[in-house]
Amino acid sequence: MDNTSQATHNNVHQNPSWSFHCGEGRCYLSLSLWDTGAGLHGLLIGGEEPHVGGVALAVPRPSLTGEGWSSDCYLIPVPKHKDIELASPLAELLARVVCQPVVITAGVHTDALTTDELSEIRENYKQLTERVTQNFSTNIE
Repeated sequence: MDNTSQATHNNVHQNPSWSFHCGEGRCYLSLSLWDTGAGLHGLLIGGEEPHVGGVALAVPRPSLTGEGWSSDCYLIPVPKHKDIELASPLAELLARVVCQPVVITAGVHTDALTTDELSEIRENYKQLTERVTQNFSTNIE
């Protein structure tokens, strides 16, 4: 298992973009994010058959407790796909961190995953999420 998570940052047409990668082979995950100027648009893909499996839109709002930020999340799953389970928490987290709307389109698929491979994908997702959060928390402070 490749435990490294890489990030690159590009400026295209004055709108920054970022790429994060983790894992390899059947357990590889890639997240690309683009700053639209009024929110983030992301694509999370991986495995053997990247695809569009679902979309999550998270819109930040003040927390109902009065402390910090929360978000409302709207989901569009492709029938028979579970990719919104990856897109939703990531979109909500980023919306709270950057205080802007965030869209994540996700599609990760590998046939006949073993238990170990599923654990590896979960770990890679966790690493990507931590890396992205760290990147954006540092950039907005």
